[in-house]
Amino acid sequence: MLLDILKQILRFFILFFTLGIFVPTVGAYELLDPTLIEPLYSDLTTEELVAALPETADLEDPFLMLINRDNRIEYDVQMEFAQTGSGHYYDARIRDAFNNLITAAEAEGHYYQTISAYRTMAYQANNFDARYYSYINAGYSEDDAFYMTDMFIAPPDATEHSTGLAFDLLGYDWNEYGRDLHQDYQYYPSAIWLAENGHNYGFVIRYLYGKTPITGYEYEPWHVRYVGVDNATFMYEHGLTLEEYLTLINLRDNL
Repeated sequence: MLLDILKQILRFFILFFTLGIFVPTVGAYELLDPTLIEPLYSDLTTEELVAALPETADLEDPFLMLINRDNRIEYDVQMEFAQTGSGHYYDARIRDAFNNLITAAEAEGHYYQTISAYRTMAYQANNFDARYYSYINAGYSEDDAFYMTDMFIAPPDATEHSTGLAFDLLGYDWNEYGRDLHQDYQYYPSAIWLAENGHNYGFVIRYLYGKTPITGYEYEPWHVRYVGVDNATFMYEHGLTLEEYLTLINLRDNL
């Protein structure tokens, strides 16, 4: 009997590692130096921001999962999937929130194409390589090609798209650059609406302008991330990144 139980346990671990199933340990992140916190849209001090945090703000909140250059994953994140109308996969837990965002935008005359949502590590590796070699083929040096690629495309183990909570969205009013991901998209009505209203449905612009030293990535007006309505509203009102927000929660929890 004991031998059978041990065999079952062994089979479980073999299956676990063979499939590459991975659920990150939330709440155990490498966070910012608090002195780097700098709200864009309010003049509150760090101490005042901590005091003003939503009561529901929690490092263990799965919707606040942090994946970046300092907090990497080893395996693809496991989740139940939903699909956008264009067939892109994302975390099924936020199906209603995403649909509500899109419905509200369309009611205001803004229509979006989902360029990307959930990505596996293998897909991200191919994505990185494709952009890198496009620069090489255009005549850039290896160093320049890597630098230009790395500005916007995360390494396979450090992309937020692995969470299933992030989307690259472009409005149909954007056509100047052939619907490419370009920072000038920020000036178009659909991008402005997304930045100003996404928090009402739990979404934030994840990589804010001027926050590259904090996030590790350039400003991306097309990249939205679900964090929950209370969290998103606080981050939006004060102009904070997820890195800064989690650091504030950690400060509060360790007072």
